Amino acid sequence: MVDRIVEEAGGEQIYKRTSPNIAGSVGRVVSDQTHRNWYGLAWELRYYYEVDGKPMRSFGSAIGGVKGKPNAKFAVDYGFGHNRLPILPFEAVSGADPQSARDPLEVTGKTVVLGHSSQVAGSKQPIPRNINAPSSYVDIYAGESLKAGNTGYIRGGATLGFFSLALLVALLLSTRRKRRWTAYAAIAFMVPALLLASAKIGIRIELSYALGFLGAYAAFRWRARWKRRVEMVNSETGLPKLRALESRLIRDKTGSGHVVIAKIQNYERVLKTLRSDDKGSYVLKLVDRLRAADPNLAIYSDGHHLGWHVASDDTNAVTDHLEGLRAIFAAPVQVGGFSVDVGITFGVAAIDDDPTVRLAAAIAAAEETSEAHNPIAVAETGSQSDLLWDISLRARIDEAMEAGEIYCVYQPKIDLASKSIAGVEALVRWHDPARGFISPQHFIQQCEKAGRMEHLTRYVLQSACSAGQLLHFRGRVISMAVNISATLLGDMRIAGIVRNVLQATRFDPAYLTLEITETARISDHTVAASILEELRSLGVKISMDDFGVGAASFEAFYELPFDELKIDRLFVANMAKDPKARAIVSSIAAMGREARITVVAEGLENPQDIVLFEEAGCQQVQGFAFSRPLSLSDLLEYQDFTLNRPVANMV
Repeated sequence: MVDRIVEEAGGEQIYKRTSPNIAGSVGRVVSDQTHRNWYGLAWELRYYYEVDGKPMRSFGSAIGGVKGKPNAKFAVDYGFGHNRLPILPFEAVSGADPQSARDPLEVTGKTVVLGHSSQVAGSKQPIPRNINAPSSYVDIYAGESLKAGNTGYIRGGATLGFFSLALLVALLLSTRRKRRWTAYAAIAFMVPALLLASAKIGIRIELSYALGFLGAYAAFRWRARWKRRVEMVNSETGLPKLRALESRLIRDKTGSGHVVIAKIQNYERVLKTLRSDDKGSYVLKLVDRLRAADPNLAIYSDGHHLGWHVASDDTNAVTDHLEGLRAIFAAPVQVGGFSVDVGITFGVAAIDDDPTVRLAAAIAAAEETSEAHNPIAVAETGSQSDLLWDISLRARIDEAMEAGEIYCVYQPKIDLASKSIAGVEALVRWHDPARGFISPQHFIQQCEKAGRMEHLTRYVLQSACSAGQLLHFRGRVISMAVNISATLLGDMRIAGIVRNVLQATRFDPAYLTLEITETARISDHTVAASILEELRSLGVKISMDDFGVGAASFEAFYELPFDELKIDRLFVANMAKDPKARAIVSSIAAMGREARITVVAEGLENPQDIVLFEEAGCQQVQGFAFSRPLSLSDLLEYQDFTLNRPVANMV
C-alpha cells in the first residue's frame, strides 16, 4: 500500500494513508508528492522519508528494489518517453470491458501499480514532456532509474566551475581574435555535447548555472564590443575614426604600404558657417572625391583629418597619386545650397615598423603642411614628431588617466619668514609603460589641441584636492596650488568644475590656489575677470604664473583679480649673476607689496641665493634648492625643515 504526503491549498503538508481496515497487514511505502522544485518537477527523491519520527521506504525505492541510506537522495532519470509505460484500464482486470479482456496486457514478471489516472482531480503531477501526468509516474520513473542504475547527478556548481575554467583557459591561450572565437564556439558546442553524452550514460547534469554564466559573459562581451564600435565611429559622418584604422593595422599586422592622412584646411571655420545637418554632408562629399580612383577605399575620419592605408610601397607613386587628388579638390563643393572652397593637404608615412607610430607620424606630417608651400609632407622614419603625435592622440590621453599613468607630484613652497612649508604646487606627470616619461609641456599642448584640457584639469584638481584633504587630516594644514590654463578662462564651466571638485573632496577652498598659466593667451580680459571673480567667490585664491614673461603680463596683472604673483624662473635663475634680473625681481616684489598680494619666486636652485630673495622682499620661494617634486607618499613623510637641512635630492 502506498501512503502519500501531499500539500493542501494553504501550503500545509498532509499525510494520507489507507485505513488499516482496508490495507490489513500488507507492507507500506510512502510517496512524498511535495518533494518538488519551484517548477513542480521532481529531479531528486529520497530512499526513505520520515513519517511519525520513523523512516519509511519511498515508493520509488520499492519499485526499483534498491535500498539506500535513510537520508540519501538519488536522481530521477526521465530519459524515456512516458508513452512507453504500458497502461491497463481497471475495467480489463475486473472484466467490465470485454474488448480489453480479449486483448489482455502481459504483466507476468512486471511490477504493477494500481493508481489514479490523470483524469482524476488532484492526482496530476508534471514530468518532463507531460505536465498532466498521473502522480504515480514520478515514482515509476524513480524506480526505473534505480533499476537501470541511472542515478548519477552532476550538480550546477561543478558544471559552472568546469565552464568557468574552460573560458579562462580559452582567454589565456587565445591571444588572437580568430583563435578566441574558435574557442568560444568550442565552449558553446560543449553544452549540447554534454547533454547528449549524459543522456546516453544515464547521468543527469545541471547546466542552468553554467548557461546563465555563459549568457552573462556573452552579454558583457557583446556590450563591450558594441561600445567599442560606437566609440570608433564618427557620429556626424558615420565613418570609422582613426582609432579604428589604428586597430585594423595592428590586427592585420600590417608591415608594408603607407598611411595617408588628409588635413582639411580651414575646417573649423567652414563648420561655423554650415548648419549642423550639413556638417557631415560636407565631409562625405570630400570622401567621395578621395574615392575617385577606388570607390571601395576604406576612409577613416576624426575631426579635420581623413586617413586611409595604401598598399603600395612606392612613396613616389603615392605622392603622385595625391597630387592628382589635389587637382580634383580645386573645384568647390556644394553643401546646403552654398558653394564651399576646399583646401586639402596630405601627410604620408611609410609603414616600416610599428603601425601605431607611423600613423602618428602621418598625422604629424599632415599638421606641418600648408596649401601654398608644402601640400604633401612625407614623414621621416624615427623623427621626433612621431613621439609627440603618438602621445597626442585623444585615446592615449584618456586611457592614461583611467589607468593612472597620468598622476600628480607635489613641490613644496617655502615661506621665507617662518622657514617652513607654506604650501605645495601640484604638477602633472605622465609615465607611459612603453615610452617612459613624457614631457608635460608636450602632452598638455596636445590636450589643448584635442579639446581635452577641461578633462585633464578636472582630473588634476580631483587628485590635488584629495591629496590636500589627506594632508589636512594628517595634521599638515598647508595650501594646494593647481595650474589652470588661460585657455579655460573664456567659459564659466571652469567655475563649475572647481565647485564640483571642492564639493566632492570636501577640501577647504581657503587652502586652494589656482595658478593661471600663459595669461598672454587670454583673449577677452572682461570675460576672464568675471570668471576669476566667480572662482574667488568660492573662497579660492588666484595666482598669476610666470609673471614677467609675455606681452600681456602687466596688462593682465592690472585688469584681473590676482592674489599672488609667481616670478618667472628666467629672472630667478639669474638673480645672483645678473644685476638686471635682481632689479626686475626687486621691482616685482615691491609692486606686490604695494598691491598687497603675495610674491613667490619659483625655480630657485641655489640655496645660497635665498638671502637675495629675502632682501628683494619675496615672501615665498620654490625650487630644487629645497625639494624636487614629491610623490604623495613622500610628501606625507616629508617633515618641516630649516634652511640648514635642504632636501634637494629627495624625490
